[in-house]
Amino acid sequence: MHEATRTLNYDGVFVYQRGDHLESMRLFHRYADGAEAERLISLSGPAREVIRQGDRVTCVYADSDGARGAGKAPPRDLIGIGFSAPVDKLDDNYHITIDGQDRVAGRPSTVVAVTPVSPDRYGYRLWLDEQSKLLLKSAILDGGGHALEQMQFTSLEVHASLAPDMLQPGLHGPSFDWHTDAETNSQGGATAGGGGWKVSWVPAGFEFKERSLQRMGAREAPIDHLVYSDGVAMVSIFVEAVADVTRALRGRSSRGAVNAFSRLADSHQITVVGEVPAETAQRIAISVIPAEP
Repeated sequence: MHEATRTLNYDGVFVYQRGDHLESMRLFHRYADGAEAERLISLSGPAREVIRQGDRVTCVYADSDGARGAGKAPPRDLIGIGFSAPVDKLDDNYHITIDGQDRVAGRPSTVVAVTPVSPDRYGYRLWLDEQSKLLLKSAILDGGGHALEQMQFTSLEVHASLAPDMLQPGLHGPSFDWHTDAETNSQGGATAGGGGWKVSWVPAGFEFKERSLQRMGAREAPIDHLVYSDGVAMVSIFVEAVADVTRALRGRSSRGAVNAFSRLADSHQITVVGEVPAETAQRIAISVIPAEP
């Protein structure tokens, strides 16, 4: 599934549900000369597009101000679940089994159940196209087996090739204005704030992937951004110095399968965001502490 999602050329329409929010989108994916390119078009709500060329992701959108933005972000699958580790490595934290046959978007599919070993992460159900092995449908499940988020193709075509112009943005005109964020500086190491903070607990199987320093708008101090993953789920940790502690975020928030927890420590706001249960996000956030000098 992972290789098919990355290396095939395809064009499809899918619906995406997060909680009670439902969206319809069209996806173009092109693979040529060892490089990926994707174009994701929103078919409902405000006009929006996400275009990925290699490791550069551009977000194009129209809001009440007619704004449009572009920035850099690590590549990842735009259609939901993207395994970033070999299945045999995931086996310590998930039970992966075949769970029958089904039909999605008119295509025969095999259903795969991904069941967590411990309650500190979610489970998944995946519907894989029998012919192409592409992911046709996915669901993220809570501990009771209820779907928190779902993605499902309603139509899908696999092509031998895809014309490059299909990956060009289609939104243009006076209602849109280009805005490019500041560059992101990637760094190694698993401590935030130039070594001033450390993450002392993550669930078993989660490994440090990368750290970056991001500048947001007119803020003077950059925000430390650390990413951890267990090969299925991903968690981001943000550490930001705050001048006015009374305006700092605190507590939980959630949307579908994504949970966030924010706390204040030593005039820094620590926020954890990821597709993990709320209790897991909170425990990770509490574990972020000042590093020893």
